[in-house]
Amino acid sequence: PNELRRIILPDRRATRRGTREVWMKIWFVLALGATACVSAPALASDSKAGIEVGKCLVRSDRAAAVGLMKSLPLAGEKVDVASLSFGSADKCRAGATAPIAVTALRGGIAQELFQRDFGEYGTQPREAVYKLAAFQLPVEKDTLGTQDPIKSLYLTADCVARSDPKTTERLLKASPGTRMEDQAFDQLGPLLAACGAQPGASIARTDLRGAIVQAAYYVNARYWNGGMTYAGPAFRP
Repeated sequence: PNELRRIILPDRRATRRGTREVWMKIWFVLALGATACVSAPALASDSKAGIEVGKCLVRSDRAAAVGLMKSLPLAGEKVDVASLSFGSADKCRAGATAPIAVTALRGGIAQELFQRDFGEYGTQPREAVYKLAAFQLPVEKDTLGTQDPIKSLYLTADCVARSDPKTTERLLKASPGTRMEDQAFDQLGPLLAACGAQPGASIARTDLRGAIVQAAYYVNARYWNGGMTYAGPAFRP
């Protein structure tokens, strides 16, 4: 079942030849297997819990939410919300009845921050620029190791968020486990390889969604606070 939660990345050479069908066939088989073996709610449970907790937390205590974005691990483990500092938003713990992937929680917080601060790509922040959430992601070449899987995940997510804002925004608006989310991942498939994801590698779907959502906020915040001057295609070599 765990493998059915993973998105298998196509060989970059196939993407360069324009064979989008390779990606589509891989994804179709993956989705079909997942439907047969694991229910859709089970596949999306972490992401849904992260979104529910994140929405409640940002609305109830934004400072605590941003604090978690600064202190939580970037990826690689599950977290028990009962052990985290929620400030004055203790009621939000009810959104997760079991430990959830840290990328799901980070993604849920970032998703609500994006909706509240921007709403969509290319619009002026609803908050004053100095009030935007100031968390960091490892998307610079001098952070972590070049082969670090967490750095690779976020470099890929950042590239996707900058290169295809329209589909990234569609992913943000899609509920986990829905057809709309499936379609967004279908469209992003070839771009993932172009953005430097290792051929033949696999990425947990929850991790990928969470990282892309965080990158979406990070890209927009950097643009408006002067941290970047161009938000177009960002293919990695």
